[in-house]
Amino acid sequence: MDLDSLYTVIQKQYADELPFVIYRKPNKNVIRGVLQQDDKLHITSGYKESGFVFAPFDTELNALLFPIDKSDLISVSYPVKSATVPEPKVSELTPENELLKSDHLKLVSKGIEKVEKNVLKKVVLSRKEEVKIQQLTSGKELLTMFEQLLYSYPSAFVYCWYHPSVGLWMGASPESLFSLENKTFRTMSLAGTLKEQVDGKAMWSEKEKEEQMMVTSFLEKALEKVVPILMISKPTTIKAGNIMHIKTEVGGTINTRLCDIPCLIKKLHPTPAVCGLPKEDAKQFIIENEFYDREFYTGFLGELNYYDATFTDKEKTHSSFADLFVNLRCMKINKDIATLYVGGGITKDSNPEAEWNETVHKAETMLQILS
Repeated sequence: MDLDSLYTVIQKQYADELPFVIYRKPNKNVIRGVLQQDDKLHITSGYKESGFVFAPFDTELNALLFPIDKSDLISVSYPVKSATVPEPKVSELTPENELLKSDHLKLVSKGIEKVEKNVLKKVVLSRKEEVKIQQLTSGKELLTMFEQLLYSYPSAFVYCWYHPSVGLWMGASPESLFSLENKTFRTMSLAGTLKEQVDGKAMWSEKEKEEQMMVTSFLEKALEKVVPILMISKPTTIKAGNIMHIKTEVGGTINTRLCDIPCLIKKLHPTPAVCGLPKEDAKQFIIENEFYDREFYTGFLGELNYYDATFTDKEKTHSSFADLFVNLRCMKINKDIATLYVGGGITKDSNPEAEWNETVHKAETMLQILS
């Protein structure tokens, strides 16, 4: 199958209102697709099935699944182009956005207060922003947007996910939740945000370094009993579109008898990079104080219990395989409205105005492909 054929198949799937996901893993040139052949809403039961999973931020809610045994699988290589990130398209401070800003400043101030009182060590607070777009009347328009993300963000997990009962989601996430193949485990600590610098060098503040260290320390503690020898890299600066982050790679050989895929999901989701610390307290603060429902933003998505080889042989599933990504830099599209989701980590050194500006910079990732 070539790229044109894949797009033809996806357009028909969308026109027939059948669920599908197409995605490209970081730094790869292969697009994969899972095309469900009924319109039923399938829910995973303990992450034991084989399929593409789409899970919300709130762990009390159901995670959705496109089951392998009810789907057609497609895979195609595409030509690699030099990555050209579109020019930033910044939100205008209309009266509506002034209200968004005012609400977000109040929310951040409330979060800082909780940190200063030692109720929380860190909390990740977010907001949504609605943008009017040309209505997607066919699969052609959404595939054009998907392709823009594909070439603009080569180091991200790029996806387009659709279910007629849920809606259309699209994104380019820089963050892995974790990958597991047999006993080989990998994850990352990702935190800190800066706009891309002209010279490519990032001058990280103590606030951003501390925020990233919190995530790394959380991973060390969460994994210490199930990964006997945990390998932790030195922090490095990575670029995701026009945004720079601090990243630390974490991995090792896991004892799957002590902790399998559902166990890892429970330990790691939601991570301090999208929730905060202590995890349950931060999560409760978010649910009670943010001005909206995150839905699948800061949830996770990806391959569950099936090999790459599944794309040529549906019998080759595997119960110890997962490649999951945190759902960041994403948007939900409903008719002519694109809802963007952005946030940032709040610590004792946070400044409300700076935190607002950080969300504006992050929103540019999605705004760039909305014309």
